[in-house]
Amino acid sequence: MSSLFGLVLEQTVRIAFRKGGGALGTLAVYVIIVTLFTFGLGPEVMHQHAGAVLCVALLLANITALPLLYERDYEDGTLEQFLLQPILLEMLVLAKMCGQWLASIFPLLLVSPLLAVMANLDPPQVVHALSMLLQASPTIVALGSVAAALTLGSKRGGLLQALIIMPFYIPVLIFASAGIEGSYLFLAGMMCAAVPLACFLCAALIRISQD
Repeated sequence: MSSLFGLVLEQTVRIAFRKGGGALGTLAVYVIIVTLFTFGLGPEVMHQHAGAVLCVALLLANITALPLLYERDYEDGTLEQFLLQPILLEMLVLAKMCGQWLASIFPLLLVSPLLAVMANLDPPQVVHALSMLLQASPTIVALGSVAAALTLGSKRGGLLQALIIMPFYIPVLIFASAGIEGSYLFLAGMMCAAVPLACFLCAALIRISQD
C-alpha cells in the first residue's frame, strides 16, 4: 500500500516538471502576479497588503495547474487502473494531492521570501506571511482537486474549474490575508476538514466518471 502511494506521488511530481507539465508555468504565473501587484500598487501599499497579494497570487497560480491534475490520467486510462488497485481510491487521491502540493505549491513557497523582501517586508512579517500561506496551501490544493475531479471529461475544464472553485477560495483568502487573531485556528480547521473531505469527494467523482 505504501509503495503504491509513493509511486503515485512520485509520478505526479515527475510529470508536473516535464515539458508541458505545468509546474514551472505555475511558478512563473505566481512571480508575475506578485510583480505586477508590486508595480501597480507601489511599495507603500504593497508593504501593507503583501500578505493578501501573496495569497491571491498563490490561488490564481494554483488554478492554472488544475487542468492537468486528473485530465491526463483520465485520457490515458490511469484513473481506470486506479479502481483496480488493492488500495482505497481515496488514498491514491491523497497521493495525487500531495504530489500536486509538492510540484505546484512548494516551489511557490520557496520563492515567496524573495518576493516578500521585494515588497519591503521585515523578517517577522515575512515569517508571518509564509506561515499563513503554508497553512492555507493544503486547503487550496484540496479544493482545487475537487474542482478538477468534478470537470473530468469536460472540453472546457479549465474555465469551469476556475468558475467553480473561486467562490470556495474566498474564506481561505480572508483568513490567510487578514492576519487577525485566530486565523491560524480557522486555517487549521479548514485544512483538517477540506483534505479528508476532498479525498472522498474526488474518489466518488472519479468512480462516476468511469461508469
